[in-house]
Amino acid sequence: MGLRAKKPVIQEPRVKALIYADKGAGKTHFCCTFPDTYYIDTEGLEDYPQYVKMIHDNKGDLVYLTELGEIIKEVQELLKTKHNYKTLVIDSISFPYAWMAQMEAERLALKAKGESEGTEYGANLAKVKRLIFQLGILLSRLDMNILCVSHEKVKYADGKELGKTFDISDKMAYSLGAVWHLRLQGKFRKLFVEKSRYTEMETNTSLDFDNGYNLIKSLFGEEIFKRESQQEELATPEQIRQYNQLTKILNISDEDKQKWLRNAKAQEVEEMSKDYIQRAIDYLNSQVKGEAA
Repeated sequence: MGLRAKKPVIQEPRVKALIYADKGAGKTHFCCTFPDTYYIDTEGLEDYPQYVKMIHDNKGDLVYLTELGEIIKEVQELLKTKHNYKTLVIDSISFPYAWMAQMEAERLALKAKGESEGTEYGANLAKVKRLIFQLGILLSRLDMNILCVSHEKVKYADGKELGKTFDISDKMAYSLGAVWHLRLQGKFRKLFVEKSRYTEMETNTSLDFDNGYNLIKSLFGEEIFKRESQQEELATPEQIRQYNQLTKILNISDEDKQKWLRNAKAQEVEEMSKDYIQRAIDYLNSQVKGEAA
């Protein structure tokens, strides 16, 4: 097989950030100020009329979900379905993350018949970390601005407190373009940029953030929050059938299939794009013809 590198294509940017903060710092208020949001609420936001009104006034819509698997399914739908939303908000990812970790701890403890608490060596976090990784990959493909909200926790190293960090797997931070720490200092808010892949916002800087959305809009331009989202065509059932049949015929190893999934930015065959899986099918068909010859 020949060399596969090609000239990189400059894509229109999207703001994709993991934003974390302590309670009362203004995370939800900030997210509610964005226009045209698809707001995935995990904390019962409809109990607070002021936030519901803000989302309504900014032409956003709300869905209440509490399980990571359901959030992943919702993002899969956003990836392939035509819609008018410009920004996806997940507020917060901490609740479904903690809920799944707790459920796994209870399941493992029950399996061990009381001989284990279910949290030894972080065993209860294995599944939730895998799903966070899957979600992060999907978010990296989604043509929308993204605000993924997390609670904060104390960061330790060698038994010493080093500061604060987000309370979910760091795989999400790697998937998105920025990590922001929002802090309330007296009556004022400051945004600390811990990571940024954007030239508009430098890593290890801080910004006055009392008027958060207007500040972000001034840095990145308003157009980024008005641009229509482009959807992906995902693998069809017939393509999935062909792919599975060909990999079985050719006895393709699990390692190679996982490599193809990684290259497709997918965790499952169903998440492959229509174009990518067709290239894989064409390659597999050429292998079959070569063997038959």
